[in-house]
Amino acid sequence: MTVGKLSGHKFNGLLGTLVMSYNSLGAIYGDLGTSPLYTVSSIITSEPEHEKDVLRAISCIFWLFTIIVIFKYTFLVLTFGPNNGEGGQIAIYSKIARTLHIGPVGVKIPGGDSKNGDQVPDNDGNLLALTRTNTRNSTYSELVNTKMKSFLSKFTIGLCFYGCSLVFSDGLLTPTTSVLSAIAGIAVAKPDFEDKVMPISCVVLICLFLIQRYGSGKLSLVFSPIIAAWLLILFIDGCISVSQHPSVMKALNPAYAIDYLVNDGHVDALAPVMLSITGVEAMFADVAHFGPHAVQISLAFVVYPSLMICYLGQGSYLIRHPASYSNIFYESIPGGVGSNYYWFVFVMSTLATIIASQALILGVFSIVKQLIIIDCFPRFNLVYTSSKHKGKVYIPVVNYALMVLVVVTTVCFKNSNNVTAAYGLGISIDLLITTILLSICLHYVYHINILLVACFFFPFGVLEACLIVAGLKKVPHGAWFPLMVSVISFVCIATWRWFRSLKISKEIDSKRSIEDLFDNKKMKKQLKEAMVLDLRKKGDDEADSISSIALEGDETRDDNDNANDNDNDADTLDFNYKGKVTKIHRIPKAFLMYSAAASTNTFNHYLPNLFEHIVNCFSALPKVFILVETRVSTFPYLDEDTPKASLIKIDGPVPGFYRCIVRSGFMKQSRINKSLLREILFQVTELQELMDYYKVDDPFMITGELNIPVVEIFERDLISSKTLDQHMEDDLDIWSKKGSFNWRKAIRAPWWFIRENIINQVLSPFDGAINSSSMDYMIDTDLKNAKVNHESLYVSHRVIV
Repeated sequence: MTVGKLSGHKFNGLLGTLVMSYNSLGAIYGDLGTSPLYTVSSIITSEPEHEKDVLRAISCIFWLFTIIVIFKYTFLVLTFGPNNGEGGQIAIYSKIARTLHIGPVGVKIPGGDSKNGDQVPDNDGNLLALTRTNTRNSTYSELVNTKMKSFLSKFTIGLCFYGCSLVFSDGLLTPTTSVLSAIAGIAVAKPDFEDKVMPISCVVLICLFLIQRYGSGKLSLVFSPIIAAWLLILFIDGCISVSQHPSVMKALNPAYAIDYLVNDGHVDALAPVMLSITGVEAMFADVAHFGPHAVQISLAFVVYPSLMICYLGQGSYLIRHPASYSNIFYESIPGGVGSNYYWFVFVMSTLATIIASQALILGVFSIVKQLIIIDCFPRFNLVYTSSKHKGKVYIPVVNYALMVLVVVTTVCFKNSNNVTAAYGLGISIDLLITTILLSICLHYVYHINILLVACFFFPFGVLEACLIVAGLKKVPHGAWFPLMVSVISFVCIATWRWFRSLKISKEIDSKRSIEDLFDNKKMKKQLKEAMVLDLRKKGDDEADSISSIALEGDETRDDNDNANDNDNDADTLDFNYKGKVTKIHRIPKAFLMYSAAASTNTFNHYLPNLFEHIVNCFSALPKVFILVETRVSTFPYLDEDTPKASLIKIDGPVPGFYRCIVRSGFMKQSRINKSLLREILFQVTELQELMDYYKVDDPFMITGELNIPVVEIFERDLISSKTLDQHMEDDLDIWSKKGSFNWRKAIRAPWWFIRENIINQVLSPFDGAINSSSMDYMIDTDLKNAKVNHESLYVSHRVIV
């Protein structure tokens, strides 16, 4: 019976993978699958004189595709690269950073699987939301030289940011060139349509972006049959053409590819060949939408054979009809130009070319999502579009921003020929970045011998370096555009992370614990007595001597304190605010503070910086103070019997402090309503004391109103930059003496002027705009509308970085 159940699970798992493989066709292979439309014509630009000329070109396409797409990506990158189901360079970086603990300051990178070689399994692996943890060294990471770790920290995150930026730049070019070329195909049949190509392309692109909100799952239902039919057409047409000249199969001999590079332009000849693998980087970035196994199956068993047979078929036709080199794809269609089948293929090619944009759009969504999770991108709203697969995500702000930029790019380039000249170089650089990051990952994460890693790095690295060299000649003709866009994107991402690291470092440096803020003498006395009794229980002579010393040493202090016992009861505390100690009283209320501060998420016993300012303002401390945080599960919905909120007591000399974790499924945010608030309050030890004070038996009335006062606090940081003078006051030891000409200040003045304006005029307002609602989205309407014993406070706190 058990075997039967296991077999059933395996069958269902295999069936699900096959379904996902089919769905992936329409989402991530449009770009890769439409490369036969133009690749051979780009390589062979004049009528071939000998059969060998055609065989060499086809052989070069076959082996470049096989080496990069199959050997590297299908077998290696998709096996060792994904992290927590996500793809792209950011996934590889995340594995490296988590293993060596060299990630961004204050960020816990999700994922981790010891079976796959990760050093730090994620014990709370079902939590996807941004969380932070204190940096610590594992046994393995201690073996890595400190300087090497410092270098890897900067080097890998720099490569990761630039690799993501290259995908963003490709996200502008691919939709532009694919749609322009598809619509331009109509102008071939109707020349008077040429002036309408650009405006109609813009309309098509806008429609394409508008339907993204339906999610990759629903779009795949429409796109996958089209791409599947397209690949079938390529395969059938190729088989028919190859059967008419089978000797074209000699192109599978790598000697022809080597001969092509040696005799036909050396490295420069790789530039047009590179067009055959455009889209492979998007395929890796899109892994989260379908899973690595589904992508491997669809690529190896459907896409690869269809494309290779198609290229061989075009080579076969070109050997027989050398004059057809300029439009080899349409010329080689069985039935000839103008036949009914020809127009059917033309329509399918147009649809497939338009769909080619989908791969890059989804890739951008996946990359931005991962950047948000590791706190390297503004925290935009993520919309999960599938309850069965957490990787399918839609980001409205990014979608519409990308739409505007793509339309602007389309208007500027006007036709596909101009875009093609800019195409390829960015992808080549992206391929090399993936190779470098994966090499580091193989050695440090999977502990593969450095010699074996070198056997991976050098063949692929040298080949991809040659592709970059070949693409550099395109820079004057348009390849400057993706380089410019990628540099701008890189600067934006790096600047945002720098800004976030300044803020987080400031929070952590100024963290305050309960012990730092309060001096509860009665509680200290109780703790001391408990410790003394504990030592005496041991019955050890040494323990007895320590106990007697402790008692003797405390007698004097106790005598002095006894006179003030009446003023220092359980409801009176000494509050230390910026070095000034004042007495405050505890009030019979419950405060809930919604905070995402790094100081509280990193160190469990520390409080948000805003807390001490609130206590100072009210000159009082509530009986119950609860810090509320959120976590998002990898499950779409939480089971009914799963607690949505759990309380953890914060240890310290003052009772009544708790941390509350509110859990949600990724498809539905758990909101704090009266029912959930009741669940939270009943976990509080001091609840009975509050109910006794107000002489009630339940925190809520029968009508649903609160019986005990509850105050909800929402924080919003207002961030501003230090001035140069403030920085100098903080670091006087490294500056010149006051009163004399300060040449160091003069040198740094321009940089600090730029720094102040970037933070105060750009980053701080932007951060405030995207976080303007704070965490009040967690409060349900029924609780917001509570009129009795319920208050909401929105408190701003200025952070100078």
